Amino acid sequence: MNHNGKELEYLLNHYWCVKELNQEIYFNLKNNLDYYKDFIQNKLGSRLIVNDRFIKLEKIPSVPKVYMGISDFKDPMEYTLLLMVLLFLEDKPKLEQFILSNLIDFITNTATSLELDHLPDWNILHHRKCLVNVLNHLKELGIIKVVEEINTFTEDSKAEGLYETTGISNYYVREFKNNIMDYHNLIDFQNDEFNNQNENIGDVRRYRVYRHLLYSLASYTEDLSEFEIDYLRRFRANILQELGKYTAGELELTRNMAVLLFPDETQEKFDFPNNKAISDIVLLVNDYLLKKINENELELDKEEVVFLTKEQMMRILKEVKKTYQEQFSKYYRDLSMEDFFQEVVAYMKEYDFLREKEGYKLYPSVSKFIGYLQKEATQTTLFGGEIDESF
Repeated sequence: MNHNGKELEYLLNHYWCVKELNQEIYFNLKNNLDYYKDFIQNKLGSRLIVNDRFIKLEKIPSVPKVYMGISDFKDPMEYTLLLMVLLFLEDKPKLEQFILSNLIDFITNTATSLELDHLPDWNILHHRKCLVNVLNHLKELGIIKVVEEINTFTEDSKAEGLYETTGISNYYVREFKNNIMDYHNLIDFQNDEFNNQNENIGDVRRYRVYRHLLYSLASYTEDLSEFEIDYLRRFRANILQELGKYTAGELELTRNMAVLLFPDETQEKFDFPNNKAISDIVLLVNDYLLKKINENELELDKEEVVFLTKEQMMRILKEVKKTYQEQFSKYYRDLSMEDFFQEVVAYMKEYDFLREKEGYKLYPSVSKFIGYLQKEATQTTLFGGEIDESF
């Protein structure tokens, strides 16, 4: 059988594959998984869940990044509500139905009993929107189905709806090896994955290196331990061979970056580029920055990094906005320069193109994700960009 990495790429690019939603893809994955199991287990050290309802590759990164969150969520409350909805669904079998008002009562009572700092107030439109976003997220993942909605909860706090559980909600959250009630920070959760084993030797080091490559948009030397850097250098040929066998990606290693790049038509890694207009704008900004670097107007240090002051970054973004604003959506055309600056920088930080450090530290991944407008383009539609006015 001819394998081109499509099956593994699907698992990398999606939370899971639910048979009821994608039957053809589900069976294609299931029929080809034997080919990938050894790589997943021995190189990634990741858990692969395969049953008669879905297939899931648990993608736990070596270093958590902002872009690894749920892209549709913008408020911490949405994550809190998500976990409370999952608690509500925990004991409900497949096909059991429930009404929205019962779920809302459960959330209110649970939030009160847990003495949360910020209790949801359903009279507040933003709080209702947060819950609607959570329900939409669970619907898209195949965890719940909408049977009937009377009005919408966003518009009316008294709205009602009838939903049905598909019985797979318990698989949404990963299993932990220890009691997470004893965890107090991100490091505790990271240590749980390898149960406090030495991360610098043996299998764990190998898992971490491959996870850097496959679970991150790009990895920089400051994200890697000296032992991981040593592994990349010593086993580069083996890594290239393994990745070439199981994926269509091309590994690029530079002085300061390791990145696995996929052909444009399959590039969905971490939802960048995506269908938001701000994503297209960042591609244009990256292209502008790369040109300035190539023209020696911006200086790379020995680690392939550019340091910019806020004033320099503002000047660059002014130039981009001036050059391309006729192709921007009305929302971005009408933004003040300060607001435009804040949105673009925040988005570039989210996807790790830059980090704030006495100004801005620009990383080499900028050169790998660039875009340009075709002459006939009337809006920034490089990747089908949509306006995201809620950003």
